[in-house]
Amino acid sequence: MVKKMFGRWNSVLVAASCLVDSGMAQEKPVETAALVESAWKLPEGVTYERSVRNEPRPLQIHSLVIDMQRAEVSFEVVPGEDPDGDGPAEVALARPEDLAKKAGAIAAINTAAWAMLVDPETGKPGKYKVGGAADISGWVSQGQRMISPPQGGYWSVWMDGSNRISMGTISSEKELRSKGIEAKWAVSGFRGILKDSKVLVDPQEVRHPRTAVGLSADGQKFVWLVVDGRQKGYSEGVSEEELARLLLESGCAHGINLDGGGSSSMWIRNERSEIALANRPSDPTGVRPVPVILGMVMKRSEDPGKE
Repeated sequence: MVKKMFGRWNSVLVAASCLVDSGMAQEKPVETAALVESAWKLPEGVTYERSVRNEPRPLQIHSLVIDMQRAEVSFEVVPGEDPDGDGPAEVALARPEDLAKKAGAIAAINTAAWAMLVDPETGKPGKYKVGGAADISGWVSQGQRMISPPQGGYWSVWMDGSNRISMGTISSEKELRSKGIEAKWAVSGFRGILKDSKVLVDPQEVRHPRTAVGLSADGQKFVWLVVDGRQKGYSEGVSEEELARLLLESGCAHGINLDGGGSSSMWIRNERSEIALANRPSDPTGVRPVPVILGMVMKRSEDPGKE
C-alpha cells in the first residue's frame, strides 16, 4: 500500500524476515496497510513500523507506537554514571545499548540535548566518547532522582502519579512544586513542534537525523519516532516541520523534537532477546554515546496501575 503525506510524500512499509549481525533489518517491500517487523520481539500493544520514502528525498522512518491501554509496559530513564559527584558534570556518556541493557529494556531511544564539558587539559569541549563528561539540557528525572533540573526553553515529557503522560514547558524546580507535579520520570527535548494538532514550526531547508516523541489527544497513544539522515541516497533527514507532520500522520496531537543528529538511535529487543539497532545512525565511526536514554520495560507485577 502506498500512503500519501503532505500531498507529496510517498511511502512503502517494509518488513524483515531476519536480522543481520549488526541488528539492522533486511528490507522487503510489501503491500499492506499495517506491518510489524517479524524480527523484533515486542509485547502486545506495542507496534514497530518502518517506512521507506523516495519523495521528496530518500528517507528511512522508524516508529514505535505504544497503546497505553493495552501494553503491559512501563518506562525508565537511564543516565550514564555521575563522573564527579558534586562537580560540574551531570553524567558521563555511555553506549546507548549499555544503558538499555542496564534497565532490561525491550526498546529504547535517545532523548535530551546535551553538551560536552570543557576538558581542563585542552581548554576545549571534550570529544564524544564513552566516559566523556557532559551537561544535560532540560529536565531529566527518574523517580526521586533529579538527574538534570528543569530549564527554560526546553520542552519536557513526563509521567505523573496517575500514569498520565504530559508534554509541555517546565522552566524550574519552583514551577514543578507550584504545579504539584510529582513525576515518575521525565526527559526533555529541544522544543515542542506539535500542540493540539497544530504544527508549531515553520518549513525550512535544515534537515538532519531526528528523534521525536508524540502523544495522541486522548493520551492513549505514545509514539517514538526516529528518522535517519545525513546518508545520501539512503536517508537524508527531515526538518522540524516535516518531523511534526510525521507525528501528525502517526495520530499524534502533541510532539517534541528530542536530540538528533548523530545521537538519533532506536533500539528494540530482537528474536534472540538481545537489544539491537532498528535504525542506521549517521556517524561513520559508529553509534554515538549519549548521556541518557528512555527505556521501555515489561511491567513488573508489583507496579500499580498501567503505565
